[in-house]
Amino acid sequence: MTGPAQGVPHRHSGLDRGISAPRFATFEHAAGGDPGLARDLYVWNRDLSVAFLADIAILEVALRNAIHDAATAAWGAHWYSDPTVVLDDRSTRQLSTAWASLPDSVKRRAQDPDVPGRLVAQCMFGFWTNLLDAGGHVGKPPRRIAADYDALWHAALKHAFPGGRIEARTERRRILADPTGDRTAAAETTFTRRWVHGVCKNVNDLRNRVAHHEPLIHGLPLNGRHRRMSSEEAHRQCLMLARMIDRDLAAWLDTQSSVPSTLMARPRQTALESGPTSPS
Repeated sequence: MTGPAQGVPHRHSGLDRGISAPRFATFEHAAGGDPGLARDLYVWNRDLSVAFLADIAILEVALRNAIHDAATAAWGAHWYSDPTVVLDDRSTRQLSTAWASLPDSVKRRAQDPDVPGRLVAQCMFGFWTNLLDAGGHVGKPPRRIAADYDALWHAALKHAFPGGRIEARTERRRILADPTGDRTAAAETTFTRRWVHGVCKNVNDLRNRVAHHEPLIHGLPLNGRHRRMSSEEAHRQCLMLARMIDRDLAAWLDTQSSVPSTLMARPRQTALESGPTSPS
């Protein structure tokens, strides 16, 4: 078995007390019942989560700035208060939560030029991801209407992803070149609001999982899609989103990310510890 991640000994009473039995069981199962390997995997999972969070810290700011800039070009810096920009109830709630977090001194001067930047900084990754969804409804019956996010996409938001078209084309070719590739998925891999939303949602699901310290040893479940995404695929999705926004940023992130090296350092049982192999 490889040495414990970051030099932390396997057996440490403080670490053991800090992990609940149900949570530790996930790692014991992955370790084949070896408690030492399970502890190493637990610490390695922490390191992988930190590595992903470091990448997403850069990517999240880039995403919100790209969408804000695209919206500003179409509707002005205070685009979120433009009556022609119809947001559904979910987006409105998220925006209101962000607004409520601003100091009263800022909210009293809502039309000042620095306020949009302050508000944007308070909006979570999910808000920007949801702006790329199909759009829900706004209001209550009998004045309940549909918010058309395809209209927002075509009017402005698609311009936040200048590399989106080439990324969709490259991804489609990758899927088709894979003998096990999903032909239906390949056909749907085009530069559309729906496809870009899917990529952003994958990264947002990853962000939420690592932020809540959930295990990554078996990848991560994708909310509402009844499948899992491996950690390797999650890293690829992060870089794909970065390339859609800014290829130079993606190149920098690719060289700076510690995710690949952390994935390679996953603790495993040695051949000796896992028992003799059967003769060929």
